[in-house]
Amino acid sequence: MAHCAQCDKSVLTYVALDDGLERRVCVHCDSPISDAVAWVGPGDLEQSGYYFGSPPAENETGCSSGCGSCAVKKH
Repeated sequence: MAHCAQCDKSVLTYVALDDGLERRVCVHCDSPISDAVAWVGPGDLEQSGYYFGSPPAENETGCSSGCGSCAVKKH
């Protein structure tokens, strides 16, 4: 996880390739992440509003926190 300036919160990141160079980006908005990445466990993920475990039911959306305020991308 790392802080995303665009989302203004700690988010999961992924590695994207940009002209062959690796860069970290936000899973929610694809903005570049410049802060250091913090490796976290399942409990920390759930405390941050992410779901860890078996997949949620097909009719559930978002990050499973139930707030409905984020626009979590579906991949």
